[in-house]
Amino acid sequence: MGCTRGELERSPIHAAYVQNSIFSQGIGQALLARTLPDGRIAAGVFLVDAYCLGIKDALLTVQSPFKFEETIERLFTGGEYESVAPAYVRKLLDGAIAYARDLGFEPHPDFHDTSVVLGDITTTECDTEFTFGHEGKPFYISGPYHSEATARRIMAHLANRCGPDGFHYLVGISDPDAAYSSGPDPFVTTVDDEELAEEEPESEGP
Repeated sequence: MGCTRGELERSPIHAAYVQNSIFSQGIGQALLARTLPDGRIAAGVFLVDAYCLGIKDALLTVQSPFKFEETIERLFTGGEYESVAPAYVRKLLDGAIAYARDLGFEPHPDFHDTSVVLGDITTTECDTEFTFGHEGKPFYISGPYHSEATARRIMAHLANRCGPDGFHYLVGISDPDAAYSSGPDPFVTTVDDEELAEEEPESEGP
């Protein structure tokens, strides 16, 4: 990286962006970047699941200013984003982590190293109040990298933690023409209640 952690933490803020889909669709990117002493840009990129899992992924990257602009274009392709105050990003990430942790999910393992870009930013200058979950409940949406087995474990954990009616879900399965989602019953026939009950609750992040 070419600099110490302390130097990075003290480097001036270059940009802070969030994707508008974080709360409208439950997931999106948040980015905070700093300008290093040699002119390069150190950016922390966070995939935020505001409905359930908190910080699903995190990446620390150091690039030239030109490459950084290319990264912005690539990250936010097809999705609107806005420039925000650094305190907004900090409060968003802190809130997502706290919400997910209350459900028993920890942030992605790479969050610790990536969060160096947050430095000593506090939330005191952000007046925005974030509401996590969806319609008052966690809403688990499986991503393309969650296997059916992982989805079952997460749902079993949520059922154990929140009760069978205490969360929503939308989960794709191996059949490309089928999916199961929350309805009047917390688990449809694709997921057997007894099979879920036999699953070990997952207490760590996915």
